[in-house]
Amino acid sequence: MIKKLLLSAIVLMLYTASSYAQVAVIVNKSVSASSLSAAKLLDIYSLSTKDWGGSKVVVYDRKSDDDTKSKFYNYVGKPAAEMKKVWMRVQLAGEGKAPEALASDDEIVKKVASTPGAIGYVSADKVTGDVKVVATIK
Repeated sequence: MIKKLLLSAIVLMLYTASSYAQVAVIVNKSVSASSLSAAKLLDIYSLSTKDWGGSKVVVYDRKSDDDTKSKFYNYVGKPAAEMKKVWMRVQLAGEGKAPEALASDDEIVKKVASTPGAIGYVSADKVTGDVKVVATIK
């Protein structure tokens, strides 16, 4: 009985901790911005903002529809499905192309770290010293 109760408590704690995991918005260290608001992130991800004041913005997204992606798009105020529509319109108008979608946090961190002007979002616990955090979403 005690084992079952303890196991239930551990499972509940793990579930609660995962639902409160933070999301970090990361940029390449070449980006001069030290913080970005939700409104500015929406401009960047809707492809309205195309440069950082001299260097090109390179946007990375996630392939999977997971909690990290959901939290990010809730924070910027537009669901991922709506953003896909925005990207389609931008592409059809010849004004840009949809962000490259990457499979994992590690892949996003590596791409952002190695691409000048890059931005992406990952689970906060996956951030390394190779990138700069410009927003944290709880």
